[in-house]
Amino acid sequence: MRAALSSVAGAGPGARALALTALVVVTACGGAKVPDSRYPARKEGCDVKLFHDAPTVKTDNIGPVMSSCSPDVSDGDCVRQLQDEACKLGGDVVWGVPDKPTMDGGKNLWFGRAAHTKSAAAVEPPVPAEPSPPR
Repeated sequence: MRAALSSVAGAGPGARALALTALVVVTACGGAKVPDSRYPARKEGCDVKLFHDAPTVKTDNIGPVMSSCSPDVSDGDCVRQLQDEACKLGGDVVWGVPDKPTMDGGKNLWFGRAAHTKSAAAVEPPVPAEPSPPR
């Protein structure tokens, strides 16, 4: 860790801040995420709904997703890559996606949160049957 930080020491303040943020995120998140067994990976190109804000449907959050594309790749194709990352995690929703990508190191970066819609049974608990009147 010290070696990684010292290699950034000669870089500008923006690069140091980015490296520190990445280090904090990786450390706070505990490294690799264990896949959610409720939502197995889906095939590339699967149907994924995109939301710029919070989803309008009930979801289970799965985890962060990101795509990185060169400027010659269209925004639509790069967003599709973002959706494919959600497919890999078993998601059918990506939310928190900005209107425009972030530019970093000459690449367009798209970020979002992968999620999976909750089934109606998971959203609303079953209504208990009324007890029969005593006879």
